[in-house]
Amino acid sequence: MHTKIITLSIVTSLALLALVGCGSSSSVDDSTITDTTISYPIIDTNQGTCYDNSQMVDCPVEGAEFYGQDAQYTGNLPSYSDNSNGTITDNVTSLVWTQSISSYAMPWSDASAYCEALETATITDWRLPSVKELWSIRDFSTGMPWVDTDYFYLVSDGSDLGQHHSWTSNLYLVESEYQNEQVQGDPAFIVNDWTGHIKAMSGNRFVRCVSGATYGVNDFVVNSDATVSDNATGLMWMQDDSGYAMEWKDALKYAQDSTYAGYDDWRLPNAKELQSIVDYSGVFPAIDTSVFNISTLTNIKGQTDYPFFWTSTSNPLVGEESDIDGGNIYAWILAFGYNTDTEGNDLHGAGSVVFDTKSQEVSTGSDIEVFYHHVRLVRGGDVASTPEGDASTYRGDDATRVVVFPDGDMGNQQPDGGDTDAPSGQPDFAAAAEILGMSEEALMSALGDPSQGEPDYETAATTLGVTVEALQTALGS
Repeated sequence: MHTKIITLSIVTSLALLALVGCGSSSSVDDSTITDTTISYPIIDTNQGTCYDNSQMVDCPVEGAEFYGQDAQYTGNLPSYSDNSNGTITDNVTSLVWTQSISSYAMPWSDASAYCEALETATITDWRLPSVKELWSIRDFSTGMPWVDTDYFYLVSDGSDLGQHHSWTSNLYLVESEYQNEQVQGDPAFIVNDWTGHIKAMSGNRFVRCVSGATYGVNDFVVNSDATVSDNATGLMWMQDDSGYAMEWKDALKYAQDSTYAGYDDWRLPNAKELQSIVDYSGVFPAIDTSVFNISTLTNIKGQTDYPFFWTSTSNPLVGEESDIDGGNIYAWILAFGYNTDTEGNDLHGAGSVVFDTKSQEVSTGSDIEVFYHHVRLVRGGDVASTPEGDASTYRGDDATRVVVFPDGDMGNQQPDGGDTDAPSGQPDFAAAAEILGMSEEALMSALGDPSQGEPDYETAATTLGVTVEALQTALGS
């Protein structure tokens, strides 16, 4: 759950920022998508079941409370091919993924070299995926783990928090005088394979590699009617946000009632749609303010900050400590500003995706619930109205669902996902390469895939032109 704390009234309208300028985007007089080539197809979340504030329900009819949630709009359904060689092809994005993540956790500084050294299935151009690429394979149909484990393998069974996280290629570049220790140093964004979050973290994490053309580049066009078209995704956005915060049920109604810019088919974006407009280049807020206007607020530390935004996607996690019958169902939210801890220190980072309780009526009494968030609506795209949802996507306690995998090696990483001061259980390849006077890429290539077990030191030493003793000493073996 998120931990944003603000000092302004969460139900008071907030002034919108003025439009700064067009930047790299262009301005046109019509409000249509001008490029028919969709280079950034948004993969549907695959959530086909509907929820109120506390439980799964039959999908509501148009005009009723909770209408317009994720399950009631369906886009590009996930489609994968198991290539039977340790790789998975995404048939929508054409990206090829390693079926397994690394068998051990490593620092971010080693992650790219790990991918570049892989030769799985004769593919030699593996790379570390971006946040948007790794987020594209999230599956919101059932809950933990938030990935289709028929295709994508994990480590452990989800009970060990330290074995949840996979690195992305995006460093977290937003700096603040108030930082939680988790984002001090050189943090990068991770995607939590088991609970679904996007967070900025340091420490040792696992790696899933990808191959293929870069995915996730926007092509914004600012229209004359205060809308923004993204030619890359085919989506159209409100240029302004709601200007005030509201509960999730009211956010869905806000979309139903909206006639912004003369359109009456706006919807609350799902978790993947909203994340598609995040700017991870280090700008603050984490959105292109030459294209979008965004409300401001003041956080507990007195800093200028920016809101969380609701998505239409639920997190069907039942709160065990809730006094409300049926528990409570959370909804996913996105932080364009700092995602702070209870003391106001940046904890998860601008651009993170977490979840919150939908209403005060189902509060667990936690001090990290907020309940009220802003809204930016979306329309268009390759999305169909599916008012009854698709209950078949929900697998629940389906015994055929694979959710237990061999443990990964975390070295001396703490069970809560933090790190001790001791080195990782795996070698520091960057340091070893420096000792040997060669590039890390050359060292990793000679050693082979570290996830496949102990390397052939003699062959590797011959390839590198060093002695076996020197190689093993540098690696700490």
